[in-house]
Amino acid sequence: MKTNDHNMLLFRDMQEEPDKYSDQEIEAMMDDLDREVDADEAWQQFAQQHIPSVRPIHKWRKIAAILIGVLTLSGIAIAAVWSLTPSPSPKESRVYSATAKDSVSKSDHSPLIGREARGEASLVFDNVTLDSIAKDIAAYHHLDIDLQNEQAGQLRFYFVWNQDESLQKVIEKLNMFEQVHLAVEDRKLIVR
Repeated sequence: MKTNDHNMLLFRDMQEEPDKYSDQEIEAMMDDLDREVDADEAWQQFAQQHIPSVRPIHKWRKIAAILIGVLTLSGIAIAAVWSLTPSPSPKESRVYSATAKDSVSKSDHSPLIGREARGEASLVFDNVTLDSIAKDIAAYHHLDIDLQNEQAGQLRFYFVWNQDESLQKVIEKLNMFEQVHLAVEDRKLIVR
């Protein structure tokens, strides 16, 4: 049986110079093409020519490469999450947090460090009285405080104060709560 490569070269040559070949040679080639191919024998020939034998060391190299790839991707994923997590710095403002058990103490909050998602300095008041919130805002803006409504001063809130916002904007946010009305008059923060 002639090889497939030999038949291809012969066929190309027949196309380019058909006068070189007799009718018997053309028919012999056609008969050769019509003959059934032994698939097992063809596969063995293909495998010998194109598929190298798999040695055990290649398997270990592949496993090691896959393991290194997985570990590298895991490290990159962890680094990405770590770098996207906001971290506080000493220059940032404090985050105030208080709970109901702190209501007895004179200091209504304890300082913690915080930063909003956009990177702005903020104070977070968690379960803190309006009186304490107003005192901190007034101190930050160098204002005196006038607590005209004692009951409103004892209300507890969760409030995030972005110190980069204007005083007027902060007061507008606080005034959105029911039973709360703050105003600034004559360099005083008034709680009504």
